[in-house]
Amino acid sequence: MDADFTPVLPTSSISQPITSVTHIRHDLRVPMRDGVELSLDLIRPDTPGPHPVILLRTPYDKVRGRQPFHLDLARRGYIVALNDIRGRFNSDGDFSPYIHDTEDGYDTIEWIAAQEWCDGNIGMAGGSCVARTQWLAAAANPPHLKAIVPVASPPDAYLNEPICNGCFLLPVSEWMLKMGRRSYQLGAMDDVYAEMQPYFNALPLADAARQAGIQSRWWDEWMQHPNLDDYWRRGSYMHAWPQMSVAALNISGWWDMNFPGGLLNFTGLQRNGKDDDVRRSQKLIIGPWPHRGNRTRSLNGIDFGDDAIIDLASYQIRFYDRWLKGIRNGIEDEAAVYLFILGTNEWWAEREWPLRDADDVEFYFHSRGHANSLKGDGVLSTDLPGTEPADRYTYDPSDPNGMLWRLEDGPVDDRLPAIRDDMLCYTTEVLTEPLTVVGPVSVTLYASSSARDTDWHVRLCDVHPDGSVRFLCHGMLRARFRESFEQPNLLEPDKVYQFSFGADAAGVCFLPGHRVRVEVTSSWFPEYDRNTNSGADNNFLDDRIVVANQRIYHERGRESHITLPVVRRG
Repeated sequence: MDADFTPVLPTSSISQPITSVTHIRHDLRVPMRDGVELSLDLIRPDTPGPHPVILLRTPYDKVRGRQPFHLDLARRGYIVALNDIRGRFNSDGDFSPYIHDTEDGYDTIEWIAAQEWCDGNIGMAGGSCVARTQWLAAAANPPHLKAIVPVASPPDAYLNEPICNGCFLLPVSEWMLKMGRRSYQLGAMDDVYAEMQPYFNALPLADAARQAGIQSRWWDEWMQHPNLDDYWRRGSYMHAWPQMSVAALNISGWWDMNFPGGLLNFTGLQRNGKDDDVRRSQKLIIGPWPHRGNRTRSLNGIDFGDDAIIDLASYQIRFYDRWLKGIRNGIEDEAAVYLFILGTNEWWAEREWPLRDADDVEFYFHSRGHANSLKGDGVLSTDLPGTEPADRYTYDPSDPNGMLWRLEDGPVDDRLPAIRDDMLCYTTEVLTEPLTVVGPVSVTLYASSSARDTDWHVRLCDVHPDGSVRFLCHGMLRARFRESFEQPNLLEPDKVYQFSFGADAAGVCFLPGHRVRVEVTSSWFPEYDRNTNSGADNNFLDDRIVVANQRIYHERGRESHITLPVVRRG
């Protein structure tokens, strides 16, 4: 189908305020099945109940988590319940990220449903880690959970944060330090991941906690589990998609560090939801935003126009009205997906993700063997390669390529790391017509390494006429996990392997005068940990550095390429 274009989300017919007065009730004690008590605060309308309840389960202090939007919800006849999760602030127990949130989420929801002030309809809200607690609760399918609005939600722990395809998201060590044991140890989270920290350099990675000056039980546990095993599965939820019966409004941004979560969760329930009603109740919004979305119309010098900031609050209220109050406002009959297309700076309204009319087009790597750096001879085109020499570079873990990007930066200019010879650059000719790419991006590398293990990092960029190179999306793979995250398999040195992995997704129109660039390297430090290349059984515990000689092949039968979902519309 052709896209519908709309500058704003449909926000008409939202419920109106029923009072201007709200009250806060502090520190209700909610018993869990094992006897641990969690603390819960309520923001209530000054009107007779019962009312539907919107729950936030947070590790970040439920008092600091109060927002003006919560007061607006209360004035419209909702009770907002804010809950310190296990082991945080006023709640009892020990904090272990992700591990208890499925059972605790279920118990909290069903306890609320049994209270005289709740009408039996419960929703959830919140972003980032607070979004993940929504999905973990939904995995237990509590009968009274009707709707969730996860903003910037991570997927399962091994698919993004703290580990993505075997690579560790290194600034999580700063999160670990600031979180402390029960309360914040170094201020709040507003400035986390903003600058280089000395303990990012720790080798082995497990030593980061000690170098940061903290003892963390759960960090030490993480470091014992480099593979996808039962430890990480205890904090997973995506396996439960077919059993979930919850309406979900997924909100994310093209530069959200947890970006895959929104896409995976939307498609997981739209395709696998337990019935038609569940499948029709799934929504997805992707804007031109970083992790903290819908706050600014420009990032890193790129202005996305007047429509970059939208009325998300009203749309969320419509969503809650439909699924918690039963108001037939038609939201389930509208577009399921709203996408902001970079370049043209317009919103598309779609019925599904990925788009049905997106054609996967393979863009192949070419060179005369010297694609090193942005000054090299690397070419990207849809032509199949013939007989071409491989590109080579050296990856030294003691001098890794990379730069620290603030998550709020979005489309950074990627020229600085690309001036080094350990970055291969493949670039198209200057475009004479628009090239629209909307959907999941994937990478196929034919590569070899002199080491027993190494990493591959690939980035998709938009080269502007002024020469700036604007980052769009990326993918990575720790080579030992090319076949399985559960059973790693080391490399045979200098043997050519095929490595296939995803590179998140893009929604961009490359405009005439621009060029498409793919960058290939073996590190993105300090965003992700360095692979020391040693092939140790547990690379999180290893500090032995091995310099690796890498080769990327692009010849007939070994056609390294990136696959872009190209949309051709009038």
